[in-house]
Amino acid sequence: MLLTFTVCLLCWVLCYVCSTGSPPEESPETMPLWALAGKLLNRRLGACLAGLFVTALAAYVMQRISDMEMLIRERTRLPFLLFLLLVSTNAGLLPVREVSVVLICLVFAVYELFHSYQCPELTGKFFNIGILVGVAGLLMPQAIWFIPLFWTGMFRFRTLTVRNFMASLTGMLILYWFLLAWCVWKHDYSMFSMLYDRLADFRFPSAELFRFYQAGSAVLLSVLAAAFFYVRIDAFNNSVRVRQMLAFLSNMAAWSFGLIVLYGRDPDPFLAVIYLPSSVLIAHLLENSRRIFRFVLYYFMLLTWLASFLLRLWSF
Repeated sequence: MLLTFTVCLLCWVLCYVCSTGSPPEESPETMPLWALAGKLLNRRLGACLAGLFVTALAAYVMQRISDMEMLIRERTRLPFLLFLLLVSTNAGLLPVREVSVVLICLVFAVYELFHSYQCPELTGKFFNIGILVGVAGLLMPQAIWFIPLFWTGMFRFRTLTVRNFMASLTGMLILYWFLLAWCVWKHDYSMFSMLYDRLADFRFPSAELFRFYQAGSAVLLSVLAAAFFYVRIDAFNNSVRVRQMLAFLSNMAAWSFGLIVLYGRDPDPFLAVIYLPSSVLIAHLLENSRRIFRFVLYYFMLLTWLASFLLRLWSF
């Protein structure tokens, strides 16, 4: 734990010293809501502190989900450490980007979904999921594609009813109804046009996916594939509830990887979403492995991700 915190702190200090991505740059593709937030984070220290706080909050909520639902049989802080390490060693996400807020929305949506397991009467939970995905879509429009994933999760958890489906859909659309009213009042529909342009901007994966500093992402995907396989073969050693929740997290990671393929120009935001389920799935793999294998693999990942961070920092 101490070594992980030291590495994460080193990455954030280097980000502050080298001024990578700080203050958040506004581009023609920046959503207006994030452009407004970027004006408040126009100082390096403020941007770094905000990014660190949001990252730690998402890691804490993911850890709480793992503890409350007992997704890992042994009590461990690995989900928190892995998520914090993954985000901190991705220089493309530091100090803060719009996906940082998207992660907060998605992790709370996962919390609401898991908390409603086989309780279809908790309609408010599904309305909250729609609201959270809708807020994420205002910052990163591609996040809207996660609402069908939550519908499949509701189906697997036996909570998908017409009422709950409409509650989640209404929760998501209500934000865009207010947005439409604002656009009509201002006689400016640029926000809707930007939303459509970002959603329809499908591209093949670019060369950015294959740069030398993306070796850390290759290691992550390789270990994640091993975690997928282990969840499958270890399924009957877990309860049905845990098995279905781990399957949902696996689907969430695969869903995010599919979005990388569809919107391949800038993989970092979608990699950040993969970090959420990966932190639990990889922790599940490590905690059920031999002690020596656990330490070797963990330190190998730590050193690889740190090296990738330093190489990317050097290439800026």
